[in-house]
Amino acid sequence: MAAAQTLAGRVALVTGASRGIGRAIALRLAAHGAAVALTASPRSREGLEASRVAIEGLGGRAALFTADLADAEARSTLVAQAEAALGPVDILVNNAAAIPAYAPPSKMPLAARQTLFEINLQAPIDLIQQALPGMRARGWGRILNLSSDMTRQPPIPYPGPAKFVHMLALYGASKAALDRYTLGLAAELHGSGIHVNSLLPYKIARSESAEDIARQTFAAHPDWIESVELMAEAAYLLIAGRHSGEIAVSRELLARAQQPLHALDGETVIGDALSLVTFEN
Repeated sequence: MAAAQTLAGRVALVTGASRGIGRAIALRLAAHGAAVALTASPRSREGLEASRVAIEGLGGRAALFTADLADAEARSTLVAQAEAALGPVDILVNNAAAIPAYAPPSKMPLAARQTLFEINLQAPIDLIQQALPGMRARGWGRILNLSSDMTRQPPIPYPGPAKFVHMLALYGASKAALDRYTLGLAAELHGSGIHVNSLLPYKIARSESAEDIARQTFAAHPDWIESVELMAEAAYLLIAGRHSGEIAVSRELLARAQQPLHALDGETVIGDALSLVTFEN
């Protein structure tokens, strides 16, 4: 039995879709019938191709586009490209993010700060503004921004070396700004049929980019690590449902909804909100 085709006829644009959380969300949306436009930086084209092949392996439709999201001109036509290939964009998932330099707040150079906020804040806003006119005209849209636990200063004692906490402060600031924008936009669009939310992992989503830190953290805090399937499940809940104006934590959302955890095929039940990842030796 295939996953319920709750998103049949919809088109989704997912940024950072070459691996990890972005690929997982793209696959999950495709499993429910959405056609998916995949985008990432030009250096990630091979990963995008793998994501496209995986979606087509599910019987879905996908197209891929590369763009440097730090470049306003390069990102200015992404929604138009997606719509030319697949049709009007109904669902926008702003997953791509970057940490261009690791430095404490007192030392982060201007160029790195500008790139950080271009990719993590300005690019999502630009893509939203590109997609909104069509969503408004159709009276239906879903916008999902990916956030982070680092929007808040970790409590003392820190879970690791203080220098690592300091180095993520400006990344957290960019995500905090995106959360505030999310809530304001959701309020503006109330009653329009366009729902806007943010989603973050409880602590760490185990993806290719976070594999090392996930393994290091697992021994002391196994409950801090979650699978990309859990993030995809939470994303699907926010997109397929009627939520708006939420800054949702993945595990908490699944628990409130009493939602089982599915594999990326959207059909196979593999756990629930309490499920923890395992690591092979």
